[in-house]
Amino acid sequence: MSLTDGFTNGVILAFKPLIFTLVPLLITVGLIWMWKRWFVNRNRRSPLNFELLRTPGYGLSKKLEDFNFDIITNLMFIMFLPVLVYSLYLSQIIDKPSVSKDLLIWIYCIAGFIGYAYFLYKLIKLLITRQKYRQALDGELATAQCLEPVIAGGGRIFHDFQADGFNIDHVVVSIAGVFAVETKHRLKPTDVNAKEMAKVRFDGKVLNFPGWVETLPVDQARRQAVWLSKYLSKSTGEEIQVKPVLALPGWYVTNTGRSDVIVVNPKMNTFMFKSQDGQTIAEDCKQRICFQLEQRCQEPAEAKKLKQSN
Repeated sequence: MSLTDGFTNGVILAFKPLIFTLVPLLITVGLIWMWKRWFVNRNRRSPLNFELLRTPGYGLSKKLEDFNFDIITNLMFIMFLPVLVYSLYLSQIIDKPSVSKDLLIWIYCIAGFIGYAYFLYKLIKLLITRQKYRQALDGELATAQCLEPVIAGGGRIFHDFQADGFNIDHVVVSIAGVFAVETKHRLKPTDVNAKEMAKVRFDGKVLNFPGWVETLPVDQARRQAVWLSKYLSKSTGEEIQVKPVLALPGWYVTNTGRSDVIVVNPKMNTFMFKSQDGQTIAEDCKQRICFQLEQRCQEPAEAKKLKQSN
């Protein structure tokens, strides 16, 4: 037997458990992929003849799907890693009896511990991040539900509006104007005085929550409204002023100062469909604004194709 053949046989023996584990997995994944390709490209088409708009929290929902996949992947590695390491160890001592068992035990134990710690760290990090995205999605869904009276009042709402490198959670178009709504989901402290712990005071610059303060959400809502004003003004040919709104679902908001940013619990939304200053948007202008918003709120092609397959 040549040196090359001996090396090849040695590699096969050393990684035999790994090969036996991965080959069936790869075959299964390949079959599922081929089935999905056939299923999506079958001789059928969707009966829908209009473009679908993004739903509330569309982008967050897609990210949560990615997180779920990554979490399952890391769980699989954590579950199979001890078995794989032990199989590699057994393969070594069976195929190479002359090798020191004590040395192999230390090598594989250390390697297994490092691998386990790495995947466990990734899993915990993914779970924490996923929980934050889950809470953000709950906030957007709650705000969208609270804004439904605007539709009943003749307005329109566009969710997850895609801008240049960021998204606007909700864009409201009504007779009272155009509103860029940014939602922030903040957990309330647990305290015996629950009523006081549910209050946030906005002095025109700073959000004073019970125990902490924030300014970044106010600046974010303002920047998004400025961007949307420029976009709509350019695309419609008219000067469109967008009003920034910061929605804090579940909180009792007290405004103690003046600001161009409207900070409010989304349940208190009557200002969106009742003009406060007597100025209203003409119906033809409203239609042009909605048309431009629709173009950027349509679902991506891959999402539509996936829905057609279902």
